[in-house]
Amino acid sequence: MKSTFISSNKEGLIVLLHGSSSSSKVFKKLQLTNSVLAPTLSGHEINENTDENDDFSFKFYKRELIQLINSYSRPVFLIGNSIGGHLAIEIANDIKNLKGLMIFGTPPVKKPVNFEEAFLPVAALQTFLTEHPTQKEIEEAAAITVYDDKYSTMVVADFNNSNPKVRATTAEDISSGNWLDQHKIFTELKCPKFIVSGVQDPSVNPSYLKEVVEQSKGDAQLICIENCGHYPTLEKPEEMSEIINQIAADIFKPLK
Repeated sequence: MKSTFISSNKEGLIVLLHGSSSSSKVFKKLQLTNSVLAPTLSGHEINENTDENDDFSFKFYKRELIQLINSYSRPVFLIGNSIGGHLAIEIANDIKNLKGLMIFGTPPVKKPVNFEEAFLPVAALQTFLTEHPTQKEIEEAAAITVYDDKYSTMVVADFNNSNPKVRATTAEDISSGNWLDQHKIFTELKCPKFIVSGVQDPSVNPSYLKEVVEQSKGDAQLICIENCGHYPTLEKPEEMSEIINQIAADIFKPLK
């Protein structure tokens, strides 16, 4: 698993997990004050990434991410977008010194996966679970995911730069019940938790997100961003940088 590490003089580590058929490029414009670790999941950025692994299962991703993140021995603020958010939830209890969790484009699902409750019914978004969609289907799905169509070009490029088997494996994991009860994990997690919601995200049910926050134990917040779709760090990088930096300053604050 390839990863990028950007060091700072602060101890805290912000970990950024991208989604399926996406890439860490969705985080490129963030200006963060702590050290940053941005892994590239196997099967993504295949034109630049020489990773020859062909296991794209949730089980494999989780094992590799836990090992990678814990190798840094730092306080961690774990952040995930879309599938990256689902992975973040499932590995959260295995991350040493976890100080906070943030997800976006990610409803914490129950087991079995409660699609009808957690997601909105948008047929075009099934493209992200389809092994070999047409280019037209890819472009239509990408255009739906973002509020401003100018960002769809990167979404399409990332999609075409991912291994088609990634989507087939994710679909198989979901249908086979290989995802954990993320709702239970998230609501019971004993650290500050944040759900960022692009108001124009076509995939996630906003009412469900509100219920998850209300049902959470401890510190949980829902942060809504206007004029934003499924990729807040791509579409609203300045606003997201401010949000992340403010939270990081708080959760990484040394105990007196």
